[in-house]
Amino acid sequence: MRNYNILTDYEKQKKLREIEEECQRIKRSKYWVLKKLSIPKSTYYDWLKTGGQTKSRAPKIVWNKTPETIEQLIIKIRDDMSLYRSERSYLGIADNLCGRGIFITKNGIWSVLKRHGKNRQFSEIKKTFIIYPKSQRFLNVVCIDDIGLTNKKPRELSVFNAIDEYSQESVAILFVHHRINRWDVINLLKQIKKRYGRYPKIVRLDNAQAHKSIAVKEFCLQNNIELQFIDKGTPQQNWPVESFNGVLQKDLFNSQLWGGWRDLSNKQKILEDYMEYYNTKKPLDSDPLKRTPREIATGQTSILTQQRLKIKLLRKHRGQVAAWQEIIKNIEQATIITESTSKASCHLSEMCVN
Repeated sequence: MRNYNILTDYEKQKKLREIEEECQRIKRSKYWVLKKLSIPKSTYYDWLKTGGQTKSRAPKIVWNKTPETIEQLIIKIRDDMSLYRSERSYLGIADNLCGRGIFITKNGIWSVLKRHGKNRQFSEIKKTFIIYPKSQRFLNVVCIDDIGLTNKKPRELSVFNAIDEYSQESVAILFVHHRINRWDVINLLKQIKKRYGRYPKIVRLDNAQAHKSIAVKEFCLQNNIELQFIDKGTPQQNWPVESFNGVLQKDLFNSQLWGGWRDLSNKQKILEDYMEYYNTKKPLDSDPLKRTPREIATGQTSILTQQRLKIKLLRKHRGQVAAWQEIIKNIEQATIITESTSKASCHLSEMCVN
């Protein structure tokens, strides 16, 4: 049987005319005509009752509708240009009405403004800014930024980070007991030179006063370092260090390894240990091969990564059973080598991650 609920109003009215014309032509009752056209009687009389017009699903009486006087008051406050923008927002209008003894929710005010086409009155144009092309060489572009930990006077504790954009390797990290100043920026750059033997070509940073100081500019000019300041309010341009700050917050600062704020003398050592772990053992989710930052920087994959990729390709082309057989084979080989040399390690946990 055909589904007559999907017909348009025009098609319903056309069917009604066809039924009337067919009844007059064959001179028989509508029962036989409806049976011939396979139209249920209930459907026909519903169409006849409404004249082929679709029934409105809206209730006849809306019990929770905002009164007309309150709607006019909401529109009046919204259009009042002498008020501040926050006073003309949904929450500001709700507070205004609450002061007059009218209790209405923010969602109720939004519904009234939507019915009158005034809900998007404050919509702003999205900002446009430049996203720099990603660096293709190690230490070509280094992004630096700090993450504030506490601002208790007289000490403001923070961690100053430098991340290579190409490999996302943490190239320098500094625990600071005070407000970030120009000497901290210089010490961070000297730490890169001490660890890798050279300075980065470009340093990307935000518009903090310490970053724009004369001492930093003179130091970078002497060592052929280009300073690249991001646009204000666009941390997306400094995404490598912003991403590392989030990972550092989840991994270290929220764990018991950090140990609170009682002993500040060991914080630099803890940060350097975590930096080594992040660079050499933590695979990057953004990398298709799930390599570590050190592997991307050096272009050399470890035996562990090679074994994991081998199992991943085997699982893709030959199925899970073949992959598990290869894993068991590696376990047996690692067990034999361990018993003989007591130095080999088993890569089962790493291979079973994917």
